Amino acid sequence: MKVCLLAPVPPFRGGIAKYCHSLALELEKRHELQLLSYSRQYPRLLFGDKSQTDPEVDRGDILAQFRRLSFSVDSASPKSWLRARREIIAFKPDLVILPWWVAYWAPLYLYLLHGFKKRGIRTVFLCINVFEHEGSSFKNFLTRLTLKRVAALIVHSEPERQAVLHFHPKAGVTKHLLPLFEYAAPTAAVPGERLNLLFFGFVRAYKGLDTLLKAIAILRDRNIALTIAGEFWSDKEDYLVLIRDLHLEDKVEILDRYLSDQEMSLCFSRADLVVLPYKRSLTSGVIATAYGFRKPVLATDVGGFGEIVQDGYTGKLVPPDNPPALAEAILWFSAHREIDFGANIAQFTGKKMSWSSLVDAIERCDGGKS
Repeated sequence: MKVCLLAPVPPFRGGIAKYCHSLALELEKRHELQLLSYSRQYPRLLFGDKSQTDPEVDRGDILAQFRRLSFSVDSASPKSWLRARREIIAFKPDLVILPWWVAYWAPLYLYLLHGFKKRGIRTVFLCINVFEHEGSSFKNFLTRLTLKRVAALIVHSEPERQAVLHFHPKAGVTKHLLPLFEYAAPTAAVPGERLNLLFFGFVRAYKGLDTLLKAIAILRDRNIALTIAGEFWSDKEDYLVLIRDLHLEDKVEILDRYLSDQEMSLCFSRADLVVLPYKRSLTSGVIATAYGFRKPVLATDVGGFGEIVQDGYTGKLVPPDNPPALAEAILWFSAHREIDFGANIAQFTGKKMSWSSLVDAIERCDGGKS
């Protein structure tokens, strides 16, 4: 089958690029793939001064992995949209895959879909997120407007499947759990008395880092350490003040930067427990990454987390925004180190969370033409 995937891949940084790269590698094995990536993913106005690319990734190495890859699409240039549409149509794909995670992509995708519909090109939306975590009524409007243009969609949680069906009841919506992100072979943490916690990813208000800090303060006399690994997009000073007020300076390490794959592997390898104290969310690539390193997850019971975190088996679930419950769960992990969470995670994920099974799901999508 001839498949076109329009998506960011490394050297663009972040979980979305890694997700799309892993998917593209699996598609490359099984299909004739046209992979179109970006010369510019976001304008500076939206992304700020933070680098959008990983300097440790060689673009040439990525190019060598695919027969047909170009970094040619400028997301902010309508002229580039026209060239991309012409290139895709000339390829004559049997299927076009459009990843969706933020409403920024609505103008580009609506333009492309208009051309695809005229030529009967089948399209599937791969919803990494349906609605943005920090959205707005206007962004939600753009999301509904865009996703309703395609009859076949794939989502990564049951709440997201229900969300799509609410505004697009005739859609063919397939649910597939978020596949594992696997990097270097995981190295087990050296057994010790201290329980090493990891909070990983961009630090944003909805992720509940303040709740986690308050939980650790409850356990101040316990041998617990927390690593916060990820960029603060705002309010860093508020968290620093909270750490000082809770007298946690000796228990918290902050790595406020984008971590290379090697640094990230070190963080996950030395962690005993990955914590997601989110106040709201539907899916998270952090869980898939933790599972890739065979690390248990302590998460709040929000969105679709209950589908992927098996309580007492691959991790534990607690109510959101509840420091005492979070503290109690941390103690539970400390008292149950004999559980082989790595083996449990391997057994649970199996075929449910593989890139191969995601491509199987894409191939089975029966949404008709866009």
